[in-house]
Amino acid sequence: MSNPYSQGGWTNTTTLSAGSSHSIPPQHSIYGALPFPTQRSAFSASMFTSSFRFTSLSPTTCILNSAVSSTHSHPTDPAYFRITTDVPTVGFTAVHNSANEPMVIIEWAKQPVVEIRDILSKRRAAQWLVLSEDKSYRTMSFGRKTFVWAPYGESICLYAAGLGAPQIYARVSRSREDNGAITLELTEEAIRLGLLEVTVTAAILLQCGRGID
Repeated sequence: MSNPYSQGGWTNTTTLSAGSSHSIPPQHSIYGALPFPTQRSAFSASMFTSSFRFTSLSPTTCILNSAVSSTHSHPTDPAYFRITTDVPTVGFTAVHNSANEPMVIIEWAKQPVVEIRDILSKRRAAQWLVLSEDKSYRTMSFGRKTFVWAPYGESICLYAAGLGAPQIYARVSRSREDNGAITLELTEEAIRLGLLEVTVTAAILLQCGRGID
């Protein structure tokens, strides 16, 4: 399985054993803004009401050329999104919706640039997914809310930044099988807030294996 810490550009501050059913050692809150749960069971699958799978369209480019479909959809159902890279223009990744409309454009310049139609104006990816000084998490703005992407076990989870009990919105995981297939899971609240396109874009940037800083 790919290491979520190295994929996201952050540092592994806590060693977690894969597949362990034991308690996860408590992790320090993110500058007091993100209290972590201490039990693996705190993030059960039942928390997530929607699940999407990135199916690679090319054995060599993985998530950068893939289709995003619901894990509950029929194989003949159209994909929610289609991700293509270097087509038709070299150096760009485009995400099209089921109507073949471009939703996301990523320009792989020396400092990658990202734009999400009607959601995020064109800007450096590193200015949207901001790496913390200690490289243990990334902050992400969406509307008036600030979220945090942070590794948890072998996944990368999206939390609301703030005090009090932690609230999780999404989780990105890589399968141990199926050539490391990537799955994005979202809570009902995340869907209600319109986080699907945002989290798909973040998953691409965090799991593509390219530097964004």
